[in-house]
Amino acid sequence: MSRRNRIFVGVLLVYVAGIAFLLYRIVLDLDPRYREATEEALVETSQVLAALVERDVHDGVIDPGALADTMKTAYAREIDAQVFGFVKTRVELRVYVVDRDGRVLYDSTGRATGQDYSHWRDVVLTLAGFYGARTTPDVPGDSRTAVMYVAAPIHRDADAEASIVGVLAVGKPTQSFGQFVEAARNKIVLVGIGSAFAVLLFAFIVALWLVRPFGLVGDAARAMSGG
Repeated sequence: MSRRNRIFVGVLLVYVAGIAFLLYRIVLDLDPRYREATEEALVETSQVLAALVERDVHDGVIDPGALADTMKTAYAREIDAQVFGFVKTRVELRVYVVDRDGRVLYDSTGRATGQDYSHWRDVVLTLAGFYGARTTPDVPGDSRTAVMYVAAPIHRDADAEASIVGVLAVGKPTQSFGQFVEAARNKIVLVGIGSAFAVLLFAFIVALWLVRPFGLVGDAARAMSGG
């Protein structure tokens, strides 16, 4: 292989490696970006629901009955929403409410009512007046069952920020947006491979049209000079 061809192949290899690294970084960054967007939405949802529950706080005691009725009605709704090519058919949002001791007063899944949640990060931090959030799998060790939770404080009085009497946490299974991550990842990879192939094809055509004729001229000149 001539020096000219080696340089040409080297440039193409560098280009392919650059495209591969760029695609790798973009694909790797997709899931965290979707999680950030989901967490931001959960922050607002938890604050809104906590404000609604505060209306049913009497003498420091939380009554989650109205919230329970609302969630039951929401789960019973029939949904047929086309979201960027995917069909959403049900409400997947989870909600639970704990008192100041961390005891679960209400759990929309019906599985944790009465349990002690005082050890969970979102509950501990929120009761202490800080921002509380966590991601925990339903099945230990299985990241596919992970659920993102964001908590908001429930106050005795909406005007008294220090009087936290409980916590409301909103959860969202990561599988609910995993299909969007996978679709975006596939599109990026296909576009990247297609772009790389198009550039390589263009470079090959340019090499045939421009580089080869100059090589033929050089070969003819050397033949005429006896070199």
